Amino acid sequence: MPRKPKNKPKTVTVVVNGTPVDITLHPPNGRQKTWYAYWKGLSNSKSTGQRNLQDAVATAENMLRNGGQRLTRDDTVLSHGEFEAIQRRHFSLRRSPEAMKRANKSLKSCLEAIDAFRRITGLDPVTIATPDDCARFQCEALLLPKSWRLTYPRARKTNVSTLSPNTVLKWSTALAAAFERANINAGKKCVRGVVDESRLLTANPWRQFRWIEGTQKPKRHLSDEELLSIIDYFENEWRGVSVAAAAAKTSIWAWARLSEMANLKWDDLRVVGCESHFQIVGKWGVEKWARLPEGLMEELRTIRVQNPFVFAAYNDQLRDFFRRTEQARFTRLVGDEFSATAFAGWFHERMADWSRETSHPAATPHTFRKTALQHARRGEDLNRQVAQDAKLSESVMMAHYVSVRDEELRQSSNRTYQRILLSLSLEVATRYGYRSDNEVADLERRLAAATGAKDWAMVQELAVELTRRTDRANCSVKGNGKPKTTPPHSGDEPIVSENI
Repeated sequence: MPRKPKNKPKTVTVVVNGTPVDITLHPPNGRQKTWYAYWKGLSNSKSTGQRNLQDAVATAENMLRNGGQRLTRDDTVLSHGEFEAIQRRHFSLRRSPEAMKRANKSLKSCLEAIDAFRRITGLDPVTIATPDDCARFQCEALLLPKSWRLTYPRARKTNVSTLSPNTVLKWSTALAAAFERANINAGKKCVRGVVDESRLLTANPWRQFRWIEGTQKPKRHLSDEELLSIIDYFENEWRGVSVAAAAAKTSIWAWARLSEMANLKWDDLRVVGCESHFQIVGKWGVEKWARLPEGLMEELRTIRVQNPFVFAAYNDQLRDFFRRTEQARFTRLVGDEFSATAFAGWFHERMADWSRETSHPAATPHTFRKTALQHARRGEDLNRQVAQDAKLSESVMMAHYVSVRDEELRQSSNRTYQRILLSLSLEVATRYGYRSDNEVADLERRLAAATGAKDWAMVQELAVELTRRTDRANCSVKGNGKPKTTPPHSGDEPIVSENI
């Protein structure tokens, strides 16, 4: 029977800082159960801890680069602190105040998702997660109560509301992005310069399994009756706190998010002729103009104070309300300086109170935005039309040929304003700040403006509405619209008067 071949010493060459170094590997022999490595400069050979030659070669190379010491898991695995440091670096790249504010909010959500993943899976650090760990996280999170951070990992309670699939998917999306920032193979998405390249991940486990599915929530819109009820509620239940009703009205016309509405400043007001627009920089830095009717603008000007924020009168009005209603103990909860975040939170709570006290379906300030955009419909894109006529691409035209950004935002604001106005009933529009002495004349002006802007969809809608209101006015005249005349009186017949 032939003898088992013996392993012989092997020599490999490793280049370190441009200098080739020969490493001699001695095979297991006798009491030496692993391969031993030696290179010039070592006092004696050192164990690689590996019985397989290929693993021994890789370990020896790492030992050479690490001063002769074998790497531990802490040396090769990205730590939890380093993983979070990468996220902080990513969100610190923004420089404008508004972008930094949004980045800080996104960072907070990202760190909350990482904390949930660490606590639910028990992984430390989370960077050792496998696709199986990620899939297990999604399944286990669905079984947790909404107050899981207060009870986990104690026994789960029964008959309580659990985390929604959409919440779990929100965490998963944030985690997938976070792992991608620490993935060396993610291209530009990888955040470099925080840790050594050798410690970065080589794959993203969140891209390697099938996610759970979310749920589709029904879209909540406010009816005309509800829009009027909200104004009545604020005017009756919060008498004197006029910022509440003003905020509701602004939310409809500006179709803005809650934070955008609460952060409106007088410096953002753009007046063009008789038009009043507010310039808003929204989510992801998207810029828009939102036109408010003059009736609402007059209301906002009456509550204007020295503070640059439009709704800064909130603090004084709320304190006065508590004093008048013998609730002075609550005045200490109102801050001295206006805080858009505090005002947004207060307005959100009042909307919840309105839903509960008037027995209407639950609604939030964001429902105003959904309602407004439901009323508004998109018209013709002027940029695309002009670029087509000029035989240019839209991006080239905007980048190299024109500089009319404000005018485009104004036209877009006017089109949306007119669509919202057209779709609202006259009673709702009036209660929300719209003023018009002559409806037909106003429609005619809007029709002329839409024709000049070549917004043919709006032209058609206005023409139909103008025809309807004109016909309604003519219906007040009997017959075919011509007044009936009394025949000549012969003297013998009695005179019979007829109402026309």
